[in-house]
Amino acid sequence: MPEQFLKPMEVAKRLKLKRTRFYEIRPKLVAMGLKTARIDGTVRYLESSLDEAMLRLVDGS
Repeated sequence: MPEQFLKPMEVAKRLKLKRTRFYEIRPKLVAMGLKTARIDGTVRYLESSLDEAMLRLVDGS
């Protein structure tokens, strides 16, 4: 199955956050392993890396 990329608003919705709150915690998520890609000039987030970053964030590792 091909890797899925999410828009910033899709990530925020998945985390049940408002857009501004997502951008506030984005650096921490990236530090925890959230992978980004620039596609046609827009930032997208790798879906599988979001799952991994959330697990690391919850585990505190």
